[in-house]
Amino acid sequence: MIELPEGVVPNAMAPALMDFGAMQEPSSGASAIRIDRPGNRYRCQFGLPPHQMARHGRVIVSRLIRAKSEGLRVPFQLAGVHQGNPGLPVVDGGGQAGMFLAVRNLTPHYAAKEGFWLSIVDESEGEAQHYLHNVAGGVAADANGEAVLPLCEMLRAPFADGARVHLAKPMIEGMVSGDERSWEVSLAHHLLTEFEIREVA
Repeated sequence: MIELPEGVVPNAMAPALMDFGAMQEPSSGASAIRIDRPGNRYRCQFGLPPHQMARHGRVIVSRLIRAKSEGLRVPFQLAGVHQGNPGLPVVDGGGQAGMFLAVRNLTPHYAAKEGFWLSIVDESEGEAQHYLHNVAGGVAADANGEAVLPLCEMLRAPFADGARVHLAKPMIEGMVSGDERSWEVSLAHHLLTEFEIREVA
């Protein structure tokens, strides 16, 4: 999994939820029914500030080319939202499913607020993979640092007990979208580029 060079931070992003559910409209005129399916996940368009080709620019280009086949992992930008000091949370109990996540090792009485972001790390296939989730409602950890977090999406993997949960610095990872990888270079030799990551699971 490819990461951007140290110090290279996106200056713009446009996230979107990929919804695999659907509305079922009966031909009889009866009430429409919402069909929810597991698998809802995110894609995110990122923009980078100009970088000199002689320094970071050439490295960024090389890594984005490699990311077409190897995937890319980027910190999800919190847009000025400080998510506090969560401690070192991990999944509390393996094989969880649904739209709630039990965690432990939070800072005692840590408050996870509605709209916070987190990523859960699945290491069952060898290399770690982050799954991005949004917190659906405010919850405070108890004195032991345990809490059950409501999520906006269903869990997408049977995470192992002790799997890491990133609240301080959530990540989004996946494949770089598009059939080609293009970039611009200004007359001042600055790289101008953007890219989109789509979670694959």
